[in-house]
Amino acid sequence: MGRRLAIPGIQAAILGLLVFATYLRTSAPGLMYTDSGELAAACTTFGVAHPTGYPLFTLLGHVWTMMAWGSPVAALNVLAGLWVASSVGVAFLLILDVLEWVNGKRSDNLHTIVAAASSLMLGWSATVWSQATSIEVYALHLLLTTTTLLFVVRSVRPGPNAQQWSLLSGLFYGLMLANHLSSIFLAPGLLLLWLAGTEKPRVRMQEWTRIVIPALLGVALYAVLPLRSAQEPLINWGFVHRGLDAFLYHVKGTQFGGWLYSGEKAFSTNLSLFWKLLTGMVLWVGLIPVALGIGRTFSAQRRLALGLVAVVLGNLGIALGYAIPDIEPYFLPTFVVVAVAFAIGATHILKRVPTSAQWVAFAFPTVILFFGWKEQDLTEHTAVPDYTQWVLANAEPNAVIITRQWDYFCSAVWYLQTVEHQRMDVTVIDKELLRRTWYAPYLLQRHPNMMKNVQQAVDAYMPYLELFESNSAAFNKNQKNVQMIQARFVELLNAFVRNNPDRPVYITPELINEEAGFADGYLRLPAGPLVRLVRDTIAYRQRQSTDGLQRLVTSLAGRKDRLDVGLRQNTLTVLGTMAMYQLDGFSDTLGFRRYRDLARLLDGRNRITRQLDAVIP
Repeated sequence: MGRRLAIPGIQAAILGLLVFATYLRTSAPGLMYTDSGELAAACTTFGVAHPTGYPLFTLLGHVWTMMAWGSPVAALNVLAGLWVASSVGVAFLLILDVLEWVNGKRSDNLHTIVAAASSLMLGWSATVWSQATSIEVYALHLLLTTTTLLFVVRSVRPGPNAQQWSLLSGLFYGLMLANHLSSIFLAPGLLLLWLAGTEKPRVRMQEWTRIVIPALLGVALYAVLPLRSAQEPLINWGFVHRGLDAFLYHVKGTQFGGWLYSGEKAFSTNLSLFWKLLTGMVLWVGLIPVALGIGRTFSAQRRLALGLVAVVLGNLGIALGYAIPDIEPYFLPTFVVVAVAFAIGATHILKRVPTSAQWVAFAFPTVILFFGWKEQDLTEHTAVPDYTQWVLANAEPNAVIITRQWDYFCSAVWYLQTVEHQRMDVTVIDKELLRRTWYAPYLLQRHPNMMKNVQQAVDAYMPYLELFESNSAAFNKNQKNVQMIQARFVELLNAFVRNNPDRPVYITPELINEEAGFADGYLRLPAGPLVRLVRDTIAYRQRQSTDGLQRLVTSLAGRKDRLDVGLRQNTLTVLGTMAMYQLDGFSDTLGFRRYRDLARLLDGRNRITRQLDAVIP
């Protein structure tokens, strides 16, 4: 038994099971923010997800949901934990190989201790742990990244299976691209690592087919997207079967191109965030072994060091210049390299202390685990399904809801309607997606009766939208085009309201006065987290439901994540509006106090809560 435990693969499996237990214990019970609902729906229905499509992710996720039981999204949250836990085990093997390479000797007990501590430190760091508790594409991305790095390192080391490791390196890099196209920025670093052996680079490059051909096989998975899109699945982002232009627009993530290198503010913000996450991962003092590890690698294996640095530069090259709010998981490849550098430096330090003292390396992951548990524990986090329930409970039958609340509502309701078949009578229109050429045809597929009423407005809008999508830079230079597309966009929004008189129409509060000319002449009446658009109040009937609200407040209270804070502020605003509505419209002091008390529970120190307290103490 002791000999078996000394096998690196067994040790890696034990570490993976250990972190998986913590991930499982802290996993979200269901839907979470942003893309969680849409990705879970795309996996369950084997649809086409948002750009860049993620064919490998949706394929694996679909197979998993076919084998799992219970809630598909809960099962996918577990799958995310399994992927990340496997990444920790692979990182352990990667670190062992690099330590053996840099130190020029076979792994010993010190190597095992440091590799285990470093991989656990990686696995329990805030950025990595957060990807293990709810479904997202970055969990699989981390596993593919660590596995590719391991195979590249093994392809360089002398051994009988070097050629097979090269083939696997190419294949898994292709799979990385088939999961997340940002992996293209890691190519220079991975290539330098592949050239880092004892052979001259010119000789090594003669074997380029061993990595390029398998990589192309992995990338070929993108062919799944138009094939599946043509079958019109319930989630069919991009309608990529329309043609090559639509396919490339989707796969390249062209719509997000404007967020790359968009200004110095994005760079400084992302750099500050990266530094915060990095120092949190290594507890500040760990920067010493990281720096020592980098120096030690350059002195012992210069090519290896250059390859690892190039991986980091390629990763940070896109991550620091990408102006999106949820940028944290983009730093994952860098944090893997940081864990490797930490292990090299820690080994150099600990080899000078008694064997019994070398176990101090585990202090790092232990401290991170202890202080990170509360923040990472999502077992009671039900805010997104609770908020979505509250929204739908206030929507009258056959309602139309126009919104741009992707993070809190739109993504989640896609899942609830397509997978759990809840409130199929409600039509949800994402205002911002109307700025994409695929969305109107998608709505026509899903809601033909409603869309035929606005087809004239769609036909007037689409030619301008197609021009914009084909070359946005040239389009925006012509101010007449800009004015015309905006006018026809607003007319389309108005058509949804005007041309469906038999259906109650709602917007979410952020849309009030957002688009000049939209819903002019309509009364805007509060309906929980919705706003009802009506011409007059004659024969007006509107439910006022608090279903899900109490659980929403309980789930959000005290949480500090960016999206938790955003949803809490949104909910407080609605609670304030509804409290005053009870007094202004109904003189209902009991109803006022009900909403006021919920606002107190959510955040008693907020300005809105203080204003409500001033009305009725």
